[in-house]
Amino acid sequence: MSAPALRTATPESVGIPSEALHSVLDFWEERGLAMHSLLVMRRDRLVLEAYWKPFGPQTLHRMFSQTKSLVSLAIGLLEEEGRLCLDDPICRYFPDKLPPAGPTPELAALTIREMLCMATPYRRTTYKDHPGPDWVGSFFTAPADHAPGRFFAYDTSATHVLCALVGRLSGEELLPYLCRKCLDEIGFSPKAYCLGDPMGIPQGGSGLLACPRDMLRLLRLLAAEGRWGGRQLLPAGYLRQALCRQIDTEANNAGGEWDFAQGYGYQFWRLSHNGWCLYGMGGQLSICLPDKDLLVVTTADTQGRQGGVQLILDGLWTCLWPRLAPDPLPENPPAWAALRERVQALTLAPVAGIPWPGSAAGHDGTYRLHGPAGLREMTLRSGDAGGTLELCYSSGTVVLDFGAGSCHCGSFAETQIPCAVSAAWKDDRTLLVQVCLLGERTGSLLVQVVFAGDAVTLLLRCLEEYPDPRFEGTADGTRNRS
Repeated sequence: MSAPALRTATPESVGIPSEALHSVLDFWEERGLAMHSLLVMRRDRLVLEAYWKPFGPQTLHRMFSQTKSLVSLAIGLLEEEGRLCLDDPICRYFPDKLPPAGPTPELAALTIREMLCMATPYRRTTYKDHPGPDWVGSFFTAPADHAPGRFFAYDTSATHVLCALVGRLSGEELLPYLCRKCLDEIGFSPKAYCLGDPMGIPQGGSGLLACPRDMLRLLRLLAAEGRWGGRQLLPAGYLRQALCRQIDTEANNAGGEWDFAQGYGYQFWRLSHNGWCLYGMGGQLSICLPDKDLLVVTTADTQGRQGGVQLILDGLWTCLWPRLAPDPLPENPPAWAALRERVQALTLAPVAGIPWPGSAAGHDGTYRLHGPAGLREMTLRSGDAGGTLELCYSSGTVVLDFGAGSCHCGSFAETQIPCAVSAAWKDDRTLLVQVCLLGERTGSLLVQVVFAGDAVTLLLRCLEEYPDPRFEGTADGTRNRS
């Protein structure tokens, strides 16, 4: 099925000054946010579609916890079909996962509705606290922390169990079920997919890979209370409950970010400005602001940046929200042309530093190391516009080809995950290499190399969902002169 076209317009025609969108980009750039895409729609017209190269309209992006909202929609559809009730106890559907002695009283009382609200008897994600291949099973065997339904505590394992429930009741995995019910109708990309857990169950808490346009199409459907082309694809009554505030989050919000202290629905976040959103770690946001008839989709990587997602939202509240006009504005061809030109030039920002290679030349060579995960050796080779850093581990060698002043795009190590790598000298003895992971493992790896004569020290950091042990820790070594 061909995707229905997204109708476009100039910003001014729907009451948005082009300069306001410029200001949003300025706000994020000045704060060093690693943005990947921005889509802005008002009054059902797409007025801005921006991608930071190498991202583009067809690039699948890890949406992380936005997946949770899709699980909620599937639960709503199953309720409409009469396959479940929101107040059913979850244990009823998983007798094979219960411990021989039976569930704890707290778990036995837990309902599907409470799981949708993140009000489980656990304070944390059970399969992370109790590692093992059976992520669903961990939810039914972990010790309970408190009575369910009392307060909000973010628990990805609850959504993962609900995703498994979708499979049990529908006979289909999450995305095929939703595609049959609604996603195909709205033109959701057939390339989209969901990562599986160790037992092959779709990661309902964080596994979706889709295009930003997919999220905009879904956002349009939700904003229209589930109607598309005259058809009711999603149950309107369930959506009204899912998108409104069901539980308070102020005492246990996401990282102290104010917008995420506004409350939570059924796997949807409430925002300030009477908004709501699908929210995924690192800046994956699909935002609806009904009072202004405005939809915004972003993808980004703010992992490791305290308050980074709030800064994305602050850019909208500061630069865009106050300048939204109720009526069309006079067209502004110069500003609109300048905005389009700027969008065409957007690219991931490389690491900044002193001129390359500057006074830092002369450190090329091989250094023997003792460090984390069997790190044995480092080799640095510099060129006119970048270079190569090789890290030799007992398990194999990781080759990082980097750009200087720009990103070198390639694939990361044995995973073949797309990446963009850049490096810069921060001073005459400190080299910083950054690997931006752009696929299933969205995140970044940092290698800071400090030289002191023939000695070298490395600091390795991994900023992603499941840290790579090869890039966690420090290493010391000396130049190999043989």
